[in-house]
Amino acid sequence: MTRAAIAFGLAAAACNTPAPSLRLSLAGPPSQACPDVDCSKVQMKCPTVMSIRVLDPADPSAPPLHQCVYVPQNLHHDMCALAGVGLASDPIPVRDMEVQIALYPKTLIPMNADDELQCPANVEYSASTGFPVEQAPAPALGGHAFYHPGDEFVDVTLGCTDLDAINRSCDVDSQVTVTATVDEFDSRFPVSASSTTAAGLRVSVGEPRSQGSSFVLNPRDAYDLAAADVGPGGGATATWVADIQNLELNKYICVEVLDENAQTPAVLQCRLASASQPLNLTGVWISRQTVANILQSISSDPWPMFPAEGLTVGLVIDEGLSPASGIVVTSSADHPDSLGTPSTVKYLAKDGVLGGNATSPLGIFVSRDAPFGTQFSVGGPGRQTVVGYGGLVAGKITVVILAAAPSTL
Repeated sequence: MTRAAIAFGLAAAACNTPAPSLRLSLAGPPSQACPDVDCSKVQMKCPTVMSIRVLDPADPSAPPLHQCVYVPQNLHHDMCALAGVGLASDPIPVRDMEVQIALYPKTLIPMNADDELQCPANVEYSASTGFPVEQAPAPALGGHAFYHPGDEFVDVTLGCTDLDAINRSCDVDSQVTVTATVDEFDSRFPVSASSTTAAGLRVSVGEPRSQGSSFVLNPRDAYDLAAADVGPGGGATATWVADIQNLELNKYICVEVLDENAQTPAVLQCRLASASQPLNLTGVWISRQTVANILQSISSDPWPMFPAEGLTVGLVIDEGLSPASGIVVTSSADHPDSLGTPSTVKYLAKDGVLGGNATSPLGIFVSRDAPFGTQFSVGGPGRQTVVGYGGLVAGKITVVILAAAPSTL
């Protein structure tokens, strides 16, 4: 029986009772049987929410832990994704406790005014099977078990009470095919499918969300794309693709490119969201050396750390895709219809110093204070205005590529 192991901690007792791990498995016959007990063979096609409740059977109204979280979908859209759920570190009393696990279609779980998911709290479980009683608000899958102090594992078998509720919650009408290619920042050429660079890239799409005073793009809000088979051609462009159900976007869509070999920050390239389908997008890959050079320009430290708040890196190119020099970049706040505070734009010179009043022959500009959603533009007398979108996203490089139109003067 294939299990999805999820670790969680219990409050340590004086005798140092080991903290157990929570292990999930899928039910076989006869009651509430799933299509298979192997998680890789049971589909989870649509966005799903997991409820995790650890409660004292003597006082079920006040559970020490009640977590309601998204299940991050994996590339195969199967139940093995359950292992990707992160659990809260809330302390739990070391005594006999009941553990309840329930899964719901995302479409059935409301959110409160603080944008928090609100899972049902009154699910009933059968004393004979351990699975949910098949009446509202019965989950799509569920099960419960008991923890006893000293247990190394808590094994919870999930019955497929109404598995189709998840898999029919996103129909084909809400499916969007997303295709992405990735351009090299330095050369502006697409990454080749046969290159070692392509093999190390993880590509996803999503939209950064406001969190306090900053913007973040969490893994649960991003949709992974899979590398497509582009055939034997050595010069073929690497392509990533996915059919995404219920792609939720407010204003922007970003391609996130993570180089898992270089261990550099993820790179975002964003644009305004569009209703057009399918979506054909472009991301950006920046070499480790270029990232190091840019970080060195913003810090006097010989081993500069990447700023936690993120960084906007821009590139102005001409009609031949070469870096364009002598171009002034403005932020959205510099326009008369903007209500924001002007963001700082600095230009990277060939000697690695930030300064000047326009792009150097490198064509690179940097902003460390532009909030996400800032509009950057180039134009001026005799030039058509070209606009791109960027701004700070925590822990990531947001890239803005501006193709300056030739002057007509």
